[in-house]
Amino acid sequence: MARANGKKLNRRVAFRIYEPANLFYRKIDRAPQNEPAENFDSLLSGFNQPFIATPSSGSPVNDPALPDSQSQENDTLNVNISASGIAFTAQAPLQAGDYLMLRILLLSGMTAIMTCCEVVYCKPSNPYENDRYPYLIGARFVNLTAEDSALLSRYVNKKQKQQLAVNGLLLTLVLTALAMPDVAFGLLVGLAHHLLELALHMLHLVFEYAEYNLDHVIEHAFETDTYTTQIIVFYILCTIGLIGVYFLGRLIPSACRRAGNGLKVFWNRKKASCMYYWGEKALADKIKIVGLSILAIGCYAYFAI
Repeated sequence: MARANGKKLNRRVAFRIYEPANLFYRKIDRAPQNEPAENFDSLLSGFNQPFIATPSSGSPVNDPALPDSQSQENDTLNVNISASGIAFTAQAPLQAGDYLMLRILLLSGMTAIMTCCEVVYCKPSNPYENDRYPYLIGARFVNLTAEDSALLSRYVNKKQKQQLAVNGLLLTLVLTALAMPDVAFGLLVGLAHHLLELALHMLHLVFEYAEYNLDHVIEHAFETDTYTTQIIVFYILCTIGLIGVYFLGRLIPSACRRAGNGLKVFWNRKKASCMYYWGEKALADKIKIVGLSILAIGCYAYFAI
C-alpha cells in the first residue's frame, strides 16, 4: 500500500500475476520540446546507453508526446503484471513521476509488448531474496493501445483461471489430508503401488512385443532355427537395454539436478517472501498470527487426532 498525505492508497487497480518475462526499459526525457520524441527504435537498439530523465508531473494518459504501444511476436523473464500496470526489480532507483519506454517479453505467451509507463513508487525490494535487484519499481501503463490492453487482459485472465484451478485443487487435497489423514495416506500408497504396477506391466508388454517381432525378423531374414534365433534376439535385446541404460544414466542425473535446483529456488523464494511478509507486520499483527496458528493447531490436535 502506498501512502499519500498520510493515507493509504490501493495501487491494485486490476488483478495481478507473477509472470516470467524479459524486461527492457529506458527513461523518457520530455523536457526538450524542440527535439523529436523518443521512439521504441532507440529502446531496441541501445537500451543500455546512459540516458538522463527529467521528472514530469501531471497525467500523461493519451499524451501525443509519448509513442503509442506496440506488440509483436517474439521469444522472451519475472514481473508482477496486470492489465493496468507492472512491478519489477531494478538495479538503479527511479523517481515517482518518471516516464519509461518499456518492452515486456512474456515468456509463456511468447509475445512482446512495447508501451510507455509512469513510475508510481520506488522502494527497497525484498532483502531476503538472493540475486535480486535492490529496488522495486511500480508503474502504470500509459498510451496503451486498445489492442494491447485487450491482449494483456486476456493473458492475465487466463493465468488467473489457471492459478485458481491449481490453488483450488491444492486446497482440496490439503483439507482432505487434514480431515482424513489415514484415508489420504492409504490412497497415496495405493496410487503409488498402482502406478508402479502399471509401469512394470507396460514395460513387460513392450519387451514381449519387441522380442516376438525380432524372432520373426531374424528367423525369416537369416533362416535360423529356434535356438539360434533366441540367442541372437537375446544379445540384440541386451545391447538395446545397455544403450538405453547408458542414455538414462546420462539424462537422469541432469534431470534430477535441474529438479533439485528448481525446488531449491522455489523454497528460497517462498522463504524469502514469508520472511519479508513477517518483517513488514506490526507486533500486534504478529501476536495475532501466532495466537491463531497455535489455536488452530491445538483444535486440530484435540478434535481430529
